[in-house]
Amino acid sequence: MKYLPVPIFFSAFLYCMNASFAQTCCSGGVPLSSNLGLPPESGKTLQLNFNYDLNVLQTLKTGTSELDDDSRTRSTHSALFQAGYSFSERFAVDGLFSWVRQERRIRQFGNEDFTATNGIGDAVFLFKYKLFSTPQNQTVVTGALGVKAPVGASGLRRNDGLAINADLQPGSGAWDGIGWAQAVHSPGFRQSMSISGTAVYGLKGKNTDYLGGQTYQFGNELQLTAAVADRLFIGKILIDPSISLRFRHVRPDRFNEEKVPSTGGKWLFLSPALSYWFSPNHALNARMEVPLFADITGTQVTPTYRINIGFFAKISFNKKQPLVF
Repeated sequence: MKYLPVPIFFSAFLYCMNASFAQTCCSGGVPLSSNLGLPPESGKTLQLNFNYDLNVLQTLKTGTSELDDDSRTRSTHSALFQAGYSFSERFAVDGLFSWVRQERRIRQFGNEDFTATNGIGDAVFLFKYKLFSTPQNQTVVTGALGVKAPVGASGLRRNDGLAINADLQPGSGAWDGIGWAQAVHSPGFRQSMSISGTAVYGLKGKNTDYLGGQTYQFGNELQLTAAVADRLFIGKILIDPSISLRFRHVRPDRFNEEKVPSTGGKWLFLSPALSYWFSPNHALNARMEVPLFADITGTQVTPTYRINIGFFAKISFNKKQPLVF
């Protein structure tokens, strides 16, 4: 019988104890995938999007059953900056950058354990190409490939020197591959309305320097979103209300190629949103997201609600159109 070297065995033991105590949750990280993809634009157009995203996890579940236990809570505060430039009618590039603070609070037997991390998160780069469009762009289909670059820290420790779980780190420590596709249709009976469907798949890479030489890999992730939006004038006020359904399926994480307990699951979210256009090229955005269904692997703290607010701007460098700042 072969035995693990003492340092490796101790690191694995410490990680498993910490993950079990914290109720690891793969829904508490930085919301990069769900914020990907700026709207289609004409050539030579720059789009900027600044967002604050709060994800609150106060619901403890096993499978589909909610547990009467409020001793564990999680929250993720993310500052997101997204920039996209359309080189032509067909080709565009998006970049998404983040700063994140993650918090975990555990109250048991009259004691409280609080852990927080903050710092620059990982970055995403997406290369988009318009695959199909009808005259007047009534229907547009766009595909994209991209990568998530591990620019965020993934090895932070507590003040007492104890290791911090991978899902509480600002970064993942691994390169990921991303596939993205979107179809947008404006129905003939109402040109101001749009119906869209978006698919995002994240192929997760391995962090081979986790806990001093161990391997950690987040589970591959699929997200499907269906949305309906419209444009309304209320007096002189221009607003874009929308509502969407988002399905998220995450495979279990792996630690040294073994599945990590209480990671992965399936979720369905409902998200109403509103954009207020205070000029033709500038808008304030607000969105709320609540879970309609969750089927959790093992026992996890799962999302209770999420709030996203932000500012959007676009600048045209097309000589046929005036520059608007």
